[in-house]
Amino acid sequence: MGTSSLSRTNNRTGMTFVANLRSETIEAFAAQEASLAAYLLSSHRVSPAALEQARLVRDANLPLFADNGTKPLIDQVIDKFQHDAKVISAQIREIRHELGHVPRGQEIPAILCQRANELAAEVVEHATQVSEAVDTEQLLAAQLSMAPTDLIAQEDFATACLIALNLERETTHWPIPRIDSRNRRSLRLWRRIAEDARCQGIRVYAVLSAMDYNTARSAGRLAARAGVTHAAIGMAGVASDSSAVDFFVVHTASFSLDKPAPRRYIRLAQLLRGITNGYAEAGGDLHRFHCLGLGAPFMMPVLAAALDDTTAITTDATSPIHDAVRDHVFYDPEHAGDRASTREIVVRIVNGGNWPFMSPFTQAFRDQFGHDPESARRWFASLDQPHITKAHLRTPSILTQALPLFCEAEPDTSRVASKTRIAHNHWFLNRLTRELGSTAERRDKALLAIHDLVASKKTITTRGLVGALSVFAETNPRRR
Repeated sequence: MGTSSLSRTNNRTGMTFVANLRSETIEAFAAQEASLAAYLLSSHRVSPAALEQARLVRDANLPLFADNGTKPLIDQVIDKFQHDAKVISAQIREIRHELGHVPRGQEIPAILCQRANELAAEVVEHATQVSEAVDTEQLLAAQLSMAPTDLIAQEDFATACLIALNLERETTHWPIPRIDSRNRRSLRLWRRIAEDARCQGIRVYAVLSAMDYNTARSAGRLAARAGVTHAAIGMAGVASDSSAVDFFVVHTASFSLDKPAPRRYIRLAQLLRGITNGYAEAGGDLHRFHCLGLGAPFMMPVLAAALDDTTAITTDATSPIHDAVRDHVFYDPEHAGDRASTREIVVRIVNGGNWPFMSPFTQAFRDQFGHDPESARRWFASLDQPHITKAHLRTPSILTQALPLFCEAEPDTSRVASKTRIAHNHWFLNRLTRELGSTAERRDKALLAIHDLVASKKTITTRGLVGALSVFAETNPRRR
């Protein structure tokens, strides 16, 4: 497992993408005798083979994060309550359609608020039961078996379930202390691990949770007062949220957005800036912060801009694997990592464009299997410029021979292409996070990157980035 071209996570101002330690990532990088800057292995994936891979990571002197295996438990809770939550969400959408904006306060019928309140309470109670059923000693033993450098402590994940089920505070009317109680439990779980003699020399992370700026600010204060210097937050529910929002709240002030924006960007900015400000207000020192399940390229500048420059940032996600394997997506290095499917890339090429072979993995594939855009364009013209479909990419033809990296006609070539997509996407995230955290002025550099993205084109995503900038403006401590 080579390490020559990759950075470490030792500096306090850095930013690093942490790859999930799976056979897909190891195999994808093996051809180039390379690895990523750090790896994460979840406790629920521990096996003899996984522990052998973990040993190789540690032998290479690379950071290894031992995750707490919470994701399957969260999915279990979500599945149980998803039907009832969707019924409430549908009613909220109807009210929103009538009003023309996201309803809150007295705009939501009392009976609906009560129903959401009761369901949220059921979710929290069940999530707590599922969490308490975890054998803490067995979990810690599994994590320590990896010989990790960093360890994600057991957490209370009820708030993450509420986010995933769209049981928002504007609907349930839950006060901040109800979310505080979940963080207090997480902090108790963290302390139990942090004070265990077997964890000496290991960075142990307390997993915080929040739904918005105010609950995040409170979480930051609680963690700082508890002496937490390494914190984490679960982001899978935040990143996968497809809803839109047209306002956010800071303290008691409500701020409206010009247009509805993807809530995941607004919430990401709120949570991270809230935790940062909470730490500052309590006089705490947040050395390191880890985002569990955040891998979208356009979200990385928001993450880098939200936290203080003195906090080292790490983030992990399985999305570069899922995007590559399930959706056949490359992160476009010439367009800030914008998702580009193989079909979209082929359409681009036959219409006169091309693909930038910037990663060593795409270059190696091109050198081995070839890349002939002119031949593909001649095929395209000979068929009177047909609408390119997935079937074209899967049926042997001049096109599939000319553009093998983006086609699936040959099984052997397709398997190599899949590994290439996985490696390329990780390569891009590694490069992006390293560049964002390469200077002591990380926040300013990330803000500039966000402004550049917003200026490049107007999309739903950039609307979310504009909303994140609004959150930053209203939560700047120097302004208040």
